[in-house]
Amino acid sequence: MTQNQRLVRVFIVADDANSINLLEKLLQSYSVSVVGKAYDATEETMTQIINEQPDMLFLDVEMPSMTGLEFYSELRPLVNPDMKVVFYTGYDKYMIDALRRQAFDFMLKPTTREELSVVMTRYYESRLSTLQQAVQENISNTQHVMVVNAFNEHTVLRFDDIAFFRFDSDRRIWEVVTSQGECHQLRHRTTADIIIAYSSYFVQIHKRYIVNVRKISKVLDNLCVMQPPLDNIRELHISKNYRRQFMATFYAM
Repeated sequence: MTQNQRLVRVFIVADDANSINLLEKLLQSYSVSVVGKAYDATEETMTQIINEQPDMLFLDVEMPSMTGLEFYSELRPLVNPDMKVVFYTGYDKYMIDALRRQAFDFMLKPTTREELSVVMTRYYESRLSTLQQAVQENISNTQHVMVVNAFNEHTVLRFDDIAFFRFDSDRRIWEVVTSQGECHQLRHRTTADIIIAYSSYFVQIHKRYIVNVRKISKVLDNLCVMQPPLDNIRELHISKNYRRQFMATFYAM
């Protein structure tokens, strides 16, 4: 991981160690760092969260000092508005109230791997949406270009015209697929490292695939779904070896 990339910072508040330990164990499958844990909704806990400013807060609803709903009402004006709060409890009767307080999501205890996957996938998609909006607002007027070799002719492509790169194992060359579905082969000496060095938006997801994150519409489990008209492509799977790096790239942008 480069110095510009960071893990998602998570804080957990629950009234029993078993719930915290289970959630912390399940979160190990994701690119997160648990920056704090607390066992009650106290003033000290609130101070810790304010100091840490986590990206995600997993907050138990029923605790000794006050409910998680009451705690969040006091905490909310004091933290980053982008912090995502996930309430979790053994009682689904709190769900509507949690949503009314603008919780990002809601989980029932005991936490399951499947339910946490849904929450984290929503979080990734939310971060991706924010990234894409920021990219559109900050695109430079300077047109970045690269040269490809297509039918022995040199073609100039802007980085923003590129959807993804694919390695042709038969011909042992990389090729580029444009946002409109056109395919061009790259020069024979082009390697994955050279492609990634072109732009921080080019991220490897598999030994055969490098994607332009600005062209991703959403991430479904391990599948990158591109923006139309390439949204029907189903080959861009994120392999286990690249998933952590891929997710960390989103967090840094």
